[in-house]
Amino acid sequence: MQAEEKKSSGEMTPQTESSSKDKSASKDPAKAFKKKALGTAAAVTTGAAVLVNGLFGSPDEIMKAADEVNKPAVVQMIDDSAVDPDEDDEEDEEEEENAPTTLWGKMRAWIWSWPLALRILICVPLWALGWGVCQAGHAVWSLFLSPALSALSGVLLLFAVLAGILGLAGRAAFPELPLREVFKKSRLIALGIGSLLLEGFIALLPALDETLEPYAPLIRFGGGALILGGLMISLWITKERRKRYVLQAAQ
Repeated sequence: MQAEEKKSSGEMTPQTESSSKDKSASKDPAKAFKKKALGTAAAVTTGAAVLVNGLFGSPDEIMKAADEVNKPAVVQMIDDSAVDPDEDDEEDEEEEENAPTTLWGKMRAWIWSWPLALRILICVPLWALGWGVCQAGHAVWSLFLSPALSALSGVLLLFAVLAGILGLAGRAAFPELPLREVFKKSRLIALGIGSLLLEGFIALLPALDETLEPYAPLIRFGGGALILGGLMISLWITKERRKRYVLQAAQ
């Protein structure tokens, strides 16, 4: 009886596992669809907000313009005998000139044709969201254009270039050393400090002597070569130590 119970329990467990897998598989597409729908809705809302913010300079412009557009037309009775046909043609030309011809103007006029309540409920929140997105983008752009960040980007670029050259040269000169030994933590720290000092010295060249500023690329090349030379020497020392350790272990 115990064996039969074990068999039955053993037969039931795969079925329950398969059923749970099927349920999870059936739920995954729904979750993926919800995530895609939320992402699409967020992207469309952000795009519409930026567009509304670009069309109108302020929420007051949206509401005031709506009031002006929705004003009732003033009807004037004019005697046809006293109207010059040339003047009618001139007025028609002025109306055509005042009509919006660009895409932005047509979109503004289309939005102005909405009721004011609909404007306040839809356009004002979108304008506020678009203003926040534009301000955030402007802040990030100004941060990237700041002198401090440009200097830091120069240090990071020099570090990346020197690290790439070190990896290629280290593997070519010492193939017996693993890549993790080439990019050892102490070597990466030394490479970062060297890159920072070199870029800092190049940034101070105009203050030291203005005639040295044109030689900045040459100084950068020479300094980078010295840094790489020191790191290659450290790799050679590491290789010699490993060789001695292997010889001592063999004896």
